[in-house]
Amino acid sequence: MADAVPAPPLRRRPLGSTGLNVTEIAFGAWAIGGGARVADRAMGYGSTDDAVSLAALARAFERGVNFVDTADSYGNGHSELLVGKALRNSPRRVHIATKVGTVRRDPEPPQKDFSPDYIRHACERSLHRLGVTSLDLYQLHNPPRETLADRAVWNTLRALKDAGKIEHYGVSVGSPEEGLLAIQHGEVETIQVVYNLLDREAAKQLFARAEQKGVGIIVRVPLASGLLTGKFAADHRFAEDDHRRDRFPPDRLARDLERVERFRFLAQDTGRSLAQAALKFCLVPEAVSTVIPGAKTADQVNENLAAAAVPDFTPEELQRIEAL
Repeated sequence: MADAVPAPPLRRRPLGSTGLNVTEIAFGAWAIGGGARVADRAMGYGSTDDAVSLAALARAFERGVNFVDTADSYGNGHSELLVGKALRNSPRRVHIATKVGTVRRDPEPPQKDFSPDYIRHACERSLHRLGVTSLDLYQLHNPPRETLADRAVWNTLRALKDAGKIEHYGVSVGSPEEGLLAIQHGEVETIQVVYNLLDREAAKQLFARAEQKGVGIIVRVPLASGLLTGKFAADHRFAEDDHRRDRFPPDRLARDLERVERFRFLAQDTGRSLAQAALKFCLVPEAVSTVIPGAKTADQVNENLAAAAVPDFTPEELQRIEAL
């Protein structure tokens, strides 16, 4: 039997002006946090098996992924613990990004806290869970707009950097407009923002402004919370511990899946799956440093990473995407 053809090495891109070069397809670690509930609301992507999650991380590291994005609130710290455990067995250096600001204390509803004392306290706890002495990237986790203009917040992050607790800092935003405000008010080095085939708002102004300022763009939700994998039908019902059950009620799920179907042509006789085409699309803008699709299993990791090697879009395909 002939030997299997080795997978091509993953391409890397500069993470803005941080000096870090990260794999253009990385590992989003929200899903492996599990199906945590806070105030009787699902806050994850459903139940998980830690052994399977660790195998997914191991596969990513074996394949060369060198960037993982997590948060202290994913699984109420469980995601960070798993990432930390996987790091100890990684064959190579992996850059870790985590986030701060979302406080989840069941049975109270989730709250935001970006006070200097809380940021410092949360940073120490993240360092402990991850088993590292310094965080490669520390991000404000979807802060309100007034926080972006709060000098005390940026001063706290700068002090943590000066103390060697973090190497770089940025922000994960809820909208491209907030990303523009972050560039205006803070000295952000990275911005994490939603961008995918169904939501292209970030490409209108934010990408160009970020590139001009040397700010790295981290694309989150590149698969539209899984809808762009093409595996869901309109009658699908998410599990009770999956936040998508609330986010996608039947009428919205049916409507969004109709939009997904318009992009099936990207996977027809092209050598790409729909998910791979969706990830490939996110990598078209040069301003994008990396995309962070989630993965619960090693097979999902393989599927995601294969997007780096599928055929580029033709000019006709790009024109059709733009028209849609």
